[in-house]
Amino acid sequence: MKKPNPKYNPIDILVERFSENFAKIKDFDKLQESEEGKRLFDLIIKSTSEMENFQTLFLNYYIPSANKSIVDSWNQISKSKYKHLLNISKDELKENLYETIRLGYVGLFHKYESYLKSLVDATNFLLKELNEENNLLSIEEYCKKEFKINIFKSHHKFAIIKRINYISNCVKHWDGFPIKEPIHPEFLNSNPDEKIRIEKEIFKIDIDRLKSHCQLLMSQIITIGFKQYFELDYETIKKSLKPELKESVETKQKLEEIIKNFDFVLSDFKE
Repeated sequence: MKKPNPKYNPIDILVERFSENFAKIKDFDKLQESEEGKRLFDLIIKSTSEMENFQTLFLNYYIPSANKSIVDSWNQISKSKYKHLLNISKDELKENLYETIRLGYVGLFHKYESYLKSLVDATNFLLKELNEENNLLSIEEYCKKEFKINIFKSHHKFAIIKRINYISNCVKHWDGFPIKEPIHPEFLNSNPDEKIRIEKEIFKIDIDRLKSHCQLLMSQIITIGFKQYFELDYETIKKSLKPELKESVETKQKLEEIIKNFDFVLSDFKE
């Protein structure tokens, strides 16, 4: 008799996927053995897992429950002997669904803020020794100097974060009505007298966009950490290179190419 396929644990799959990807990085096993590397790896696993769980919670539980409550309430109204006294439309009942989704955006933004703070802390910790040896700045200080931004208030730099932040602020400060000043470009044609309504499909797309952004942001924050080191004078950098690379003519050219790539990766942070 054929045995049924075993159920996959999504957490196991998540950890295995990241382990496989990190294993491709040269000397990652040595990095993972260090307290700094392990802290960064644990952060990535934890934050990504939390985002996956958040998505599952809303899409598989909260939103279906809100839809069920709409159907149940409509059935009760339709069958009520007092329905002629109840002036409630099915569209009005859907407000429960839209309120659930609006609250989802508040939760999404809080998840992002927490992720960004943890990512910056972990990267600073990873590069602490290197920074102290070369008198380099922390991620926060370097962003203020190089990009003239507070990294924790950089929502306007990224389209998906700007959108989620706007919707979240509308919910927290305006009871779900679109904020007039400053209004997000995507909501210019919104009725100011109606609360923001976002469908489940759009909410899911925004979650997926946020997840992709968080993956890119990890690369960008780590790049910021290393960028200032590679901008030091070449003689200083040479000290940390392997002997066979120190005397290579190509090494300096490769470093210059690395810095150019850094600028491309960090183009979002520039005006």
